[in-house]
Amino acid sequence: MRNKIHLMIGVLALFLSCCELAFAVEYTENVTAQSETPSVAKDVSINAMQSAAAIPQPVSQPSMDIDEMTDNFLKKANYHRGWNPNKETFIAVGTSVVDCEDPSYDDSFITKRSLKSMEAILDAKSQIIEFVRVEMSAFDQASTPGTDLSTQFKEKITKLQKKIDSQRKKLVKMLKEVDAAEAASLEGATFGDRLNKLMDAAIKKLDAEYSSKKIEEEKMARYQKIKKRYEDASVECDKLSEELKLLKGSKKETLHSKVETLASMPLMGALVLAQFEQWDETEEKFRTAVIVIWSKKMEALVRAFISGKPMIVPPGKMSLANYIAQNDWSSSTGGRRFRDNNGNVYFIGIGSAAAGSSASSEKRARGIATMIAKKEVATAVFADVASHKIAEQMMESYNGGSGKDTSVAVENYASELKQSIKKRTISGMQSQFLRILKHPISDQRIFVSIYAVSGDSARQALLMEEGNYLSRAMDIKSQQYQKGVKAGHEESLQRAHNDTSAYQQGKTHSNSSPSRTPASSSGNGATGGAYEGAGSDDASW
Repeated sequence: MRNKIHLMIGVLALFLSCCELAFAVEYTENVTAQSETPSVAKDVSINAMQSAAAIPQPVSQPSMDIDEMTDNFLKKANYHRGWNPNKETFIAVGTSVVDCEDPSYDDSFITKRSLKSMEAILDAKSQIIEFVRVEMSAFDQASTPGTDLSTQFKEKITKLQKKIDSQRKKLVKMLKEVDAAEAASLEGATFGDRLNKLMDAAIKKLDAEYSSKKIEEEKMARYQKIKKRYEDASVECDKLSEELKLLKGSKKETLHSKVETLASMPLMGALVLAQFEQWDETEEKFRTAVIVIWSKKMEALVRAFISGKPMIVPPGKMSLANYIAQNDWSSSTGGRRFRDNNGNVYFIGIGSAAAGSSASSEKRARGIATMIAKKEVATAVFADVASHKIAEQMMESYNGGSGKDTSVAVENYASELKQSIKKRTISGMQSQFLRILKHPISDQRIFVSIYAVSGDSARQALLMEEGNYLSRAMDIKSQQYQKGVKAGHEESLQRAHNDTSAYQQGKTHSNSSPSRTPASSSGNGATGGAYEGAGSDDASW
């Protein structure tokens, strides 16, 4: 039995040695194959892009708008929009805008900012794929006669009537404090001459009441605003009603123009070179502009990354850690690309979310920022991008009956931009930065997360996976062997249990031996205190 156990242990040791040898050989072969990858170091676009990325971006430029900042950056970086033949690079500038009264107290501003940044990036990427290939349809027409366009005016009149009705409801609330009966009449009035008369009467009564009493400034200002909005809407409504009457004349001309573009393709290696944000206090608008760069060599680097080959470029000036530490990420979103001082290429993703004030909101913000950062890494490396845009204009001219034509013009623009990845495997993506920062425009606390992936980190991750699976396979074999050993021991115990010869020998021996007394045991009880167990491992090795 003992010989069998020794034989099984020897077989297990031989198996483990072979597995380790196989892993070592496979690892060596992988490294050798990778080292044979051709270099892409001689690339004019890489050096140009790295030089542009090193241009410091001012945190704030009150005297410049976002378009001027974008143009100044491109000028300093020696780029221009579109294809740059001397650098074999395409530059696209994407923009977005959203109405924003004041970012400091808009609870959803950081979310709006993140989504508008995404829209600007999609806008830029759509320009790149439309440059490569675009399917276009165009239609221009000039004809007479055409269909009646009075519907457009009727819609505008309906909108103005809604505006008047809104002011009526506000006046009713104020009038109730002065004349409840007249307020009730105004509240039940519908559109027409009666409503206009009641509104005019209500304004006259409130004017008299407010001028004879001391009314708080805020209430007076609110009343004046309601009054002006009603008067402006009434004048415009009357004007449009008159113009609508003129449309009943004969149609003399119809002009119609429509353009439609459609583009879609996989886009690899398109990254944000620079980003700018601006809140215009006068216009109450928040604008975002991003400069997205793509080059043939960047696409080659991504292809090398996807195939698991080294991405060899000239070394940069600093490490990734120093690059992240030396930049202010409070106003950054999207994807970036960076080469470190060892020539490693990193694809970087930046995500942010409003931190809030509670522990649960911080946890949510951390999770959202992290997931957005991972998405930015993935879509910077590879994404299927699609663009569908429609622009349409139309003008119709009518006989005004007074020797001159009456014309009306309308236009429409629609676009759908999207990028997507689905069930793509990405290895080596890791967190590089996660902190709460203060957004410079809104002054709100935001969680900023930065993730990065490189060819080296992807290879190391795959080797980790391979090693762990191999170790798991070895562990399974080892466990099977241990179960076999235990089964052998159990069988030996069962055979020993069935064998009664030892029982008979012991019985015979005890009948011929003197009696024995068991030894007594003594103890001092439990010992208080704290102890460290043996075998503690080092934290890192």
